[in-house]
Amino acid sequence: MERIPSKGRVEEIHDLSVKIEEVLSLLYNAFIYSREAFLHEAAMIIKEIKRRERELTEYLISMSDRDETARLYAPIPSHLGRIAGNLELMHRAVETKVKENLLFSDKAVSEMNFLFNRTKEVITNLSDLLLARNRFLANYIIESEKEIEHTANEFATLHEERLIEGLCLPKSSGVYVMIVDSIKRIVWNAKEIAEKLVK
Repeated sequence: MERIPSKGRVEEIHDLSVKIEEVLSLLYNAFIYSREAFLHEAAMIIKEIKRRERELTEYLISMSDRDETARLYAPIPSHLGRIAGNLELMHRAVETKVKENLLFSDKAVSEMNFLFNRTKEVITNLSDLLLARNRFLANYIIESEKEIEHTANEFATLHEERLIEGLCLPKSSGVYVMIVDSIKRIVWNAKEIAEKLVK
């Protein structure tokens, strides 16, 4: 990888975050519309994020002893890589839903809609934060992570109740839980990035 000043690498990190937003939208559309085309496109982008994350991490670590920007941003790509890993898990769950034509209750779809949209908001703000390093954006991400974690746990409890009452199929339940868990880990990593950039 050629030597580009670290500020240029910050823009590349920003591009990864924008790609994460794109994957979230594709996975949401695949979930709602049960279309495999969205899944295929999402898988390609996830693969690219993971490849670029490794290159960026290696470069920033190599420059961190002599470049303050590189030192500050060095841990960020690995968090984005972990987010991509959780997007892969979410992709598998949505793929199962699509290929097996699993049905979800209106309530479960409404809960997924809320969680996907709030997660996209967090990642959009994270993309802005990567360039601006604004404390207001960081605080928004940190507080949002707490809210999403709390709401996701509430939804999981409600989901268990639906499963016990027979309102949800066990196969659909596994998909639901995998998506909720992935979302919680995605926003946790976003929160970690926010805390690192404004400390």
